Amino acid sequence: MTTGVAHVLNTPGFGGVPRVVRALAGLTDRRRYTPAVFILKPGEGLDLFSGLDATVVVAAEERGKTGAIAALAEFLEARNIGILHTHSFRPNLYGRMAGALLRASGLKIVAHYHNDYADKWSDPSAIALERRLGRITDARIAVSGAVALHVAEWTGVAPESLTVIRNGLDLGRLAQGDRGRGRAALGLAEGEICIGLVGRICAQKGVDTFVEAAERLLPDLPQARFVVLGAMEDRALADTLRARAEAVPGQAIRLVGHREDIGDLLAAFDILAAPSRWEGFGLAIVEGMAMGLPVVASAVGAIPEVTGGAAQLISPDNPQELAAALSLLITDEHLRSEFGRAARRRAQSFDWATAAGAVDAVYDSLVAGA
Repeated sequence: MTTGVAHVLNTPGFGGVPRVVRALAGLTDRRRYTPAVFILKPGEGLDLFSGLDATVVVAAEERGKTGAIAALAEFLEARNIGILHTHSFRPNLYGRMAGALLRASGLKIVAHYHNDYADKWSDPSAIALERRLGRITDARIAVSGAVALHVAEWTGVAPESLTVIRNGLDLGRLAQGDRGRGRAALGLAEGEICIGLVGRICAQKGVDTFVEAAERLLPDLPQARFVVLGAMEDRALADTLRARAEAVPGQAIRLVGHREDIGDLLAAFDILAAPSRWEGFGLAIVEGMAMGLPVVASAVGAIPEVTGGAAQLISPDNPQELAAALSLLITDEHLRSEFGRAARRRAQSFDWATAAGAVDAVYDSLVAGA
């Protein structure tokens, strides 16, 4: 008999967490575990889970937060779930609240930490609740060593109590990428150097730093083209940056939003920039490295750990430093090739099958200890 595992995430979305859940649920060992996915509130991006051999349930929006918690508890009980696996900030809170109602039935709880939550845990009530829910948490997973240390520092648990399982790489998502098709889609001309940023438009991803660096570089490097590829999370920030981009002649700076042709667009890029202010892992960075892109990224959170010396690292919130690093790559094709080869080699160390196997091993330890 297999053990039911319920992955809980906040929304379908276009960020990294839904993709992690999709990969882990899809690759778990079905001889031992039967996965299901419970989404706390509806949103765009549900197509990500199409084709997944697992039950996928989305809580009704009109029920609100309390209703979503109750719906999850009902789902866990009705499906006879043995392991509750929550992902990131809100699901780690709301999911474990639901799980607390079923602890007497033997339910095991795994909390998965994907990011730096200092902006949220600075709220005393949020960190107090996190620490309290830690008492009913049977296992903790962090996507990087940096995240494990961050969680330990804020919650007071021992760093070694967290299992570090790095995210993998979906080569299938990138394999069909075509450079010519991607450059045509972006309207790039022969000889233009495309610098891309892949990430949601929000404070975390440093899109404003990227745009300011572009504004600094374009007067002297008119062959450069700057593209932001990602969904809008902060509407006010997006409106401000779009106005600045439109003020630059020739569409030299473009915010293209979320796109499904990610493989084509990554293939169209010549350089990847990731000037994040904090980062728990950086799936987009690994994907860019797998495509052989030279990477310029902030030396924050897990980025140095993930890039492993295969990227140029800069200070966050420093458009001048970002512009200087990008200028070297824009003007030196040999340097771009050198960093691109190193990036591709580094990306080969990330594998979803390995990650899913490590997660199953965590489940095994919980089932054995039941």
